[in-house]
Amino acid sequence: MDKSLHQYLGLAGGLILLFVATVRAGDNPHVVSRQDDKTVCPVCHIQVPELRDDQPLISKNLPLDLNDFKLDGVAMCSACHDPAAYHKVHLVVDFPVPADLPLNQDNEIICLTCHYVHGRLDSDRPQASFSFMDRLLNARRLHKSYLLRRNNSNGELCLSCHNPS
Repeated sequence: MDKSLHQYLGLAGGLILLFVATVRAGDNPHVVSRQDDKTVCPVCHIQVPELRDDQPLISKNLPLDLNDFKLDGVAMCSACHDPAAYHKVHLVVDFPVPADLPLNQDNEIICLTCHYVHGRLDSDRPQASFSFMDRLLNARRLHKSYLLRRNNSNGELCLSCHNPS
């Protein structure tokens, strides 16, 4: 069997186990803390990272080394999420992007460019862009973090690359 296929199947199986365990517990599979079972870390990581404290890990501002992961920043996420339902990935960026929006080694957009992996899904302030009707009818959606690296309530994240000027 091809090594990459074998790795993908192992990752997919591990993520399914992680999903089943977390859904049963009612937890967010992206929230990780020192108290959690470390056997799920190797699903994505080559080596189990050391957590510094007992608080849930927020990886939003941590340096990102893509060499720490078993699969690239798209294949890893695709095991649970359908990349076709979101922003296009593997687009080559030919302009400078801020350091907190990492690209892969080929200067391509990956899921991890705009999203961090570990963190809470809710926020104390709106993260998504919104209208007056959203405030009235869909306020709960506005406070989902979507694990975004930057706030996007006024398009700040998107405008990092899609600058209308």
